Amino acid sequence: MNIIGKIFVFAVFIMSLVFMSFGVALYSTHTNWRDEIVKPGGLNDQLQTARSDATQLQEEINELTKDVKESELARDTVIAQIQAALREKNESLQELRKRVDQQEQDRNKAQDELAAKSRELEQATGEIGDLRESIKNQQQSLDDQVKRTADMAVELHEKESLLVIARERKSQLEKQVANARVLLQQMGLNVDSLPRDQLPAVDGVVTAVGREAIELSLGGDDGLQQGHELEVFRDDTYLGRVRIVTVRPDKAVATVIPEFKRGFIQRGDRVASRLKG
Repeated sequence: MNIIGKIFVFAVFIMSLVFMSFGVALYSTHTNWRDEIVKPGGLNDQLQTARSDATQLQEEINELTKDVKESELARDTVIAQIQAALREKNESLQELRKRVDQQEQDRNKAQDELAAKSRELEQATGEIGDLRESIKNQQQSLDDQVKRTADMAVELHEKESLLVIARERKSQLEKQVANARVLLQQMGLNVDSLPRDQLPAVDGVVTAVGREAIELSLGGDDGLQQGHELEVFRDDTYLGRVRIVTVRPDKAVATVIPEFKRGFIQRGDRVASRLKG
C-alpha cells in the first residue's frame, strides 16, 4: 500500500468517528414533538396565545396606522400652511429686497449728487471769497474816489464861495471906491494921499472852517481890508495867524499863514488884531 492509500484510510477513519458523534448527539436530543404540542401549556397553547397576541397587535397596528394617517394628514395640512406662509414670506422678502435695492440705489445716487453739490458749493464758496475780495478792493477804491470827489467838491464849493464873495466884494469896493473918489474930489483931496493897511482893533470869532480858509464874523464894516493879518487863539492857547483874502460888510474870509501855525483852528475860536494881554 502506497502513501496515498494510507492517507485515504486515515481520512475514512476520521469521518467515521465524526458521523458517529453526530448520531450520538441526535439521539441524546431527540424529543417527542407530538407530546410537546398537545400537552397543556405546550406548543398548541402557545400558538393560540401567539395568535391572540398577534390579533391584538394587529388591531393596535391598525389603530396606530389610523393615527399615523390622521397625523400625516394634519402634518401635511400644517406643512401646506407653512409652505404657503413661507411662499408669502418669500414674496414679501423679495419685495423688501427690491425696495432695499432701490433705496440703496437711491441712496448712492443721492450721495453722488450730494458729493457733486458739495464740490460745487466748495467751488462757489471759493469764487464768492474771490468776489468778496474783489468787491472789497473795488469798494475801497470807490470809497477813495468818493472821498476824493467829496474833497474836490468841498474845495470847489469853497473856491466858488470865495469867488462869489470876491466878486461881490469887488463890486462893492468898486462902488465904494468910485463914491469915495467922487467924495474926495468934492472935498479937494487925493486918494493916493490917504493912509493904507492900517489895522483897526477888532475882536471876533471863527464862523466856518474849510480846508485852506476860514470864515470870520468880522468884515468891512469893522474896518478890515484885504491883506490884514489877525491872530487866532482858543482860551489861552495860541493857534496861529491868518491873512484876510476877501472882505464883505459883515464877514471876511482868511487863509492860515503856515509859518505861524501852532494848532488846528476850529469853529468858535477867537480872532483879534492883537494877542490877549
